[in-house]
Amino acid sequence: MTLATAALALLGLLLAGALGLGAWMARSMFVPTRGLAIRPSAAPRRALLVLDLQEGYAGTGIRQPVMNLPSTGLFGAVNRLVAWASVHGVEVAYVTQVFGAGWLVRLHGGRRAGRVVVDRRVAQLGGPVFEKNRTDAFSSRALEAWLGERGVDEVLLTGVDAAYCVSMTARGALNRGYRVTVVTDAVASRRSLAPVLEKLRRRGVRVVESVELTGRRPG
Repeated sequence: MTLATAALALLGLLLAGALGLGAWMARSMFVPTRGLAIRPSAAPRRALLVLDLQEGYAGTGIRQPVMNLPSTGLFGAVNRLVAWASVHGVEVAYVTQVFGAGWLVRLHGGRRAGRVVVDRRVAQLGGPVFEKNRTDAFSSRALEAWLGERGVDEVLLTGVDAAYCVSMTARGALNRGYRVTVVTDAVASRRSLAPVLEKLRRRGVRVVESVELTGRRPG
């Protein structure tokens, strides 16, 4: 093999690797998961999912621009929903984003596995914490199993980023037959929120303000 041939072969391998990595990242970020359809339950329940409100995303040492804004009341809305859920038989779970590779951690502003914790401003009343490594929370088989064990047929989505993790989780839930509600004042995004929510409505997602669920207004 000549030097030129070897160089071309190496270049081909590098290109194939780059294309493979790009395809993996695109799938991880922009493709919702699919799974088995949920089973009908004699006593269906709802579950409130708090997505990606974790230290390093929206807490101390902020690195995600989605939260580099004046206070929007996001945490207040989420905490009102958690309190409401705790007295109305609505399950509550928290989902955090975890990356194995250090460069992916830095790229997304996250933390390595073992160091990810839910933001201290979020009320935690004993609900479980699940880890995911894709935008769609249903990539966590543990979360999917937990929902199934409790006969959940509707998920209420809160957290960040509405254009990515919230939207992909909504689509993953729809793919399995869940009813899906997104709470407008309990989500945030780096993008303009109105078109993101309109796309979700067109997919069959219910879009409401927290007051429509809790009966409580801010303040």
